[in-house]
Amino acid sequence: MMRWTMVILMLAAPVRVAAEEGARFDHSALDRVLSAYVDEGGRVDYAGLKAHPQDLEAYVALLGRVRPASHPARFPAREDRLAYWINAYNAFVIKGVVDAYPVKSVKKIKLFSGFFNRTYFTAGGESYTLDDIEHKILRAKFKDPRIHVAINCASVGCPRLEQKAFWPEDLDARLEAAMRAFIREAQNVRIDRTQGKVTMSKIFEWFEEDFTGWYKRTYQVEDAKLIDYLGIYLPEADGTYLKQNRDVQVQHMEYDWTLNDQALADRAPGQ
Repeated sequence: MMRWTMVILMLAAPVRVAAEEGARFDHSALDRVLSAYVDEGGRVDYAGLKAHPQDLEAYVALLGRVRPASHPARFPAREDRLAYWINAYNAFVIKGVVDAYPVKSVKKIKLFSGFFNRTYFTAGGESYTLDDIEHKILRAKFKDPRIHVAINCASVGCPRLEQKAFWPEDLDARLEAAMRAFIREAQNVRIDRTQGKVTMSKIFEWFEEDFTGWYKRTYQVEDAKLIDYLGIYLPEADGTYLKQNRDVQVQHMEYDWTLNDQALADRAPGQ
């Protein structure tokens, strides 16, 4: 009986592998990580995750074997590919922080910007830095400014890390909701009508061309300002105000690089 069982398993193995090769990429392990270790404010229980890294390790290992270019059949649509790279970026950031933990800021990991441009991760057999993924893939190939509120740099100043991985089936709706929530939070965008001033996240300054370029392409206009993009997502009254006051003064907030660690939640920014 054991002999025949072994034969059956050997015959079934190629079929199972073939099925896995053709299946759409599975983000379930990252879902489990985010739901278990990320709170509603987007802060991460890095200590807990470092103690129980099994799902994170499994997901990072899967990323290491598969990417859209290496297994195109598993990424049949643009949404599949975009969801993959957003999730890959977030998972690699978490993995990098967990490996270095305890740490108070990603700026302390390979000093200055080394965490983003000198730390390598494997996707589908190829090595990438976080900057490679953000600038050479996400920004260059997808040209969707909403990625800036979907990827998370493990910092308080960054858009909130969500408690669920991005999946292709509802990707557009998720990105739209994330951008609307980000822009409507006072810590990211503030309008002072008395002083005729808009203060916004540093992200809008760093990637201004991504936002204004998308607006020009989408609405077929020759000129666009950041306030035009904001107006899409702000409450109607605020959007109308910006349309009527296009010479409003624009300022950008200082970026808070404090780690988005649950253990640091009660401390003052920058400490």
